[in-house]
Amino acid sequence: MATRQKVENKALELKGKAEVLKGKTVGKVIQAKGLADQVESDLKSAREDLKNAGKDLKKAGQRIKKVTKKGK
Repeated sequence: MATRQKVENKALELKGKAEVLKGKTVGKVIQAKGLADQVESDLKSAREDLKNAGKDLKKAGQRIKKVTKKGK
């Protein structure tokens, strides 16, 4: 086999390895983005839950005030 052919074959092999690594990297980037989206969604849900809990607590406080005023 000629030297030129060996170089071309090696270049093709390295190109293939680079494409495999690129595919793995892109896959991991996509996976990481998906996980980040899930975390963002969880945080938004938690924020809404906290807002609702605050509203519920405020309502409970108002009811307690009404009950204690009636009892006086």
